Formats: sequence, structure tokens, C-alpha cells
Amino acid sequence: MEYLKRNKSIFIDKEAIFALLLCQEGLLYPVTHLMNEAEMNEVDSTGLYKQKSFPFSFILAPSGRRNEEVIKNAKEGEIINIICERKVYGYIKTSQTFKINKQERLFKIMSGDIYSPKAKQILHRLGNYAICGDYEIIISQDDIFHDRISKSKIPLLKKSLKIKKATSMVLNASPVTRIHEQIFRLILDNNELLVLMLLREQNEEFLDFEIRKKCLEYVIENFLPKNKVLIVPLDDIYLFAGAHGIILESIISQNMGCDKIMIGQNYPNLTLYYDNQKIHSIFDTAKDIKIKVKIVNEFFYCNECYGIVSNKTCPHGQHHHITYDSGFIQGMLKSGLIPPTLLVRKEVSAKILSHIFPDRFSSFIKKYSALFANRGIIEDINEEDFYIKIADLYKMDNLN
Repeated sequence: MEYLKRNKSIFIDKEAIFALLLCQEGLLYPVTHLMNEAEMNEVDSTGLYKQKSFPFSFILAPSGRRNEEVIKNAKEGEIINIICERKVYGYIKTSQTFKINKQERLFKIMSGDIYSPKAKQILHRLGNYAICGDYEIIISQDDIFHDRISKSKIPLLKKSLKIKKATSMVLNASPVTRIHEQIFRLILDNNELLVLMLLREQNEEFLDFEIRKKCLEYVIENFLPKNKVLIVPLDDIYLFAGAHGIILESIISQNMGCDKIMIGQNYPNLTLYYDNQKIHSIFDTAKDIKIKVKIVNEFFYCNECYGIVSNKTCPHGQHHHITYDSGFIQGMLKSGLIPPTLLVRKEVSAKILSHIFPDRFSSFIKKYSALFANRGIIEDINEEDFYIKIADLYKMDNLN
């Protein structure tokens, strides 16, 4: 460890670590290394790398006065430590350093949307100089990055289970709804494996990654063929911020061994437009991305059909439709209310409410637990059980 102390260091954040890990794992192929200045200029001007689509250059240009001084003065062959949150995660062997145009890079990453709050965050973390060279990021088992997505995991799983077709889907699941379940089942009708890339946001405002994953696992465990669904975390980093982020998600899915990626019609970065009476998307500009892209129709509950349907299958007007608006559902949960079970399963709502309002009804439960029907034996009711029993009471509406 003594040699680490003698090396100069650059300081980067978790987003940069995860980006470096994606490349190191081979999930950004054909990109396999940090690009030099010539490669950066070529990719940013053509959108191609080795004649294959890659939306913008893959470089490391961290902000900060200390980083700039280290990068500007780094010599070819010099070893530079890579530090994140006071921990050495690896090193880079310098081959070249060069100046970048921050505004141009921001424009490329954000697909032109340079005035949004996200764009301001990315601009703040961009430095004036980039460094390239061979690097290595080393992750321990107790580290936050240890459960990252792996290039070999899905191909090995396909081989062991003799699976031919695997489909990926990127989702937030905040929370997982009945619509999600409907889409999962539709995918599994025609595929042997569904890979759910669950987004792990850097600053999660409402539901953190662990509770979203817990709810998703509950649904898979109890209502889906669990051996056919795999959850992998995908950190929602700056690379995926703009409209071209969806191209990168497809490249990652392809490199993981998936044959198809499913994208919702309302996916934030899916740019749809009409030309000559034909619908187009950003994928029409992509070159040599072999993975098939399937856009899923929007689903809703129809009070005439008494079920979850889409515009293609429902003949009734919009006034009969109940949409699954995540903002509305989140608003109910934030207010401590159980969303209707036709939107979210009561068990999912119970997990979330007991998570965001811990010990909310502890004294209330002890006093009024006798009001709930039981199996004729003494039962201990926890916060999660309480919400489920309340939801069951709401369904007892057969009195006149």
C-alpha cells in the first residue's frame, strides 16, 4: 500500500466509478477503454465507434481545481490513484491528457437539452481536462458496487437453464404496479427470461432502491414464475441522462446477452416522432445495434372492461379509463394512504407505508387489534399486517 501514498490522485464520484465499471466489465462494447483525444473527436462528430453506434465519447474529465492540476501535469506512463469518497478504488496509467470543451460535451450527453436541472448537475461535475489510459477499478464484497450488473451472469444463466431468448427492461418501479405485472406477463409469454434492470438513482427523493427492490421481489416471488425473472441494479448515472441514454441501455442489454429490450411508450428518454405517416424513434438513427427493440403500448384500467387493457384492445372512451399515474400513486403513499388495489397490490403498499412511516400505529395496533378478524388464535400484528388488514376491511362493502 506504500506505493499508493506516493502516487498522485484524482477524485471522482460514484457515477464515474460506475461508468468505469461498465466499461471494465465489457458492457459498453465496442468501447473497451477510455478514449483519447482523436477517438473523442471522431465519436462526437460521427456518433460511431469502430463503425458501430455510440452516442458520445467515453472519457474521464472530473471537475475540481486539484483534479485539473494533477491531470494537466500528468506524464505518460505515470500511475494516478482513483479515489471516491476517501477510498482508493483503483488506478489509471496515463497515456494522454487533453483539454475538452465542456459545453460541447454537455450538449452531446444531453442531446441538446442543456438547460434542465440535470444538465446543470452534469456541467458542474465536468472538468476542463480529460485523462486516458489503462485503468483498473477494484471492488470488495462489502462495497456498494459489489452487486453491479455482470456481462457473464446472464449468458451463464441462459446456458444452465437452456434458455434461448432473454428480454431486458429498464424500470424505476416506484412503486411496482399492476401495470408492471401485466407487462411482465406479456413479455414472459414469448420469452424464457426477463431481465429487469432496476434503476438505482444517485439522489432518491421518495423510495430508495432497497424498498423498491424488496417490493419487486415480492411480486416476482408470489405472482410470477420466479425462475424466469432476474433483477439487476443499473445505476442511473449521467451517461443515461439524455435521449441517447436509451441507446446505451440497449448496448448494455445486448452485451449482457439479451436478445430484446422492452421500452414503455412513456419512457422519459424515448424520442418518438412521425414522418410520412410512420412512427420513428431515436433507434432509427442507430447503426449495428443487433438487439431488437420493442415499444410497449400504454395500459390502463377500464371500468367497463373490468380489467387492464390498452388502446388496441379497449373500445371504450377515455372517460372510462383509470391511468396508472406514478405521481398520483406516490402522492397517496406520501400522504399515508393505501392506493386502490386495482392500482397497486395491498402487500406492496403495506411494505412501502410501513417503511416510510415506521412505528406509525404501534400503540393503535395494540389497542384495536381485536377489531380485526383472525383465524381464532392470538396473532401478533405488525405495521405491515395492519395496512393489509385495513385494505381487506375496505373490500367488505356488501352491506346495504
